[in-house]
Amino acid sequence: MTLLNTSFKTNYLHTYFKTTIVIPDTGKTNYKAVWLLHGYTADDTTWMRNVNIEQLASKYDLAIIMPEGRNAFYTDSDFIPYYSFFIKELIPKIQDLLPISSKSEDNYISGVSMGGYGALKFGLENPDKFSRIAAMSPVADIEHFRNNSKSPMPINTFDTIFDSPEKLYDNQLANILKNIDSNDQKILHLCGDADFMHEDNIVLKNQLTDKFKANYTWMPVSGDHSWTTWSTNIDQVLDRFTK
Repeated sequence: MTLLNTSFKTNYLHTYFKTTIVIPDTGKTNYKAVWLLHGYTADDTTWMRNVNIEQLASKYDLAIIMPEGRNAFYTDSDFIPYYSFFIKELIPKIQDLLPISSKSEDNYISGVSMGGYGALKFGLENPDKFSRIAAMSPVADIEHFRNNSKSPMPINTFDTIFDSPEKLYDNQLANILKNIDSNDQKILHLCGDADFMHEDNIVLKNQLTDKFKANYTWMPVSGDHSWTTWSTNIDQVLDRFTK
């Protein structure tokens, strides 16, 4: 197993940016890849700290790419144009540097919490890049998340990213779903039954079901909004990606 800790200066973020990557040592030149996103306050090492990612990469013969998210909500803002960076710079750079397939059918995206939101947004808006999406306890309604007393994100930080009613509207998953065409992407969605955003996720479940029909799968799980829930279920997520 190869573990890579990368750092490069980006044209979009104007600073050095980290990504942690694991690749099985099976000699392929076009590995299927999972882009694995973290939640708020975490970084590119968080998955490695909570889950045996190397074991899972070996088990499923996948390259797993874990980028640093910088608390940016995987969204373009005046401070960090993260969405543009991820789509236009990070993906092609990693695919050029490493033996990873650039075909959409070989690239999957997943994440937890803020990263689950990011996985859905990146995936739904870029079906030419990702064929499968798995959202684990995603922030299903960003306005409800902003105003929820259990949200870990300060309101002023949230408002720095979503700094106008128009930006808030455009980045709501419900509105993104209205503006995309249904396609052959496969979507897996789970949220613990004791998660503080469970009700929002049930609403999102209904919206995704209406849009994607049989290509959408809701996976009911027990648990709260924590790594106990996510580490318990990531194996099943990767298993479904590879079937």
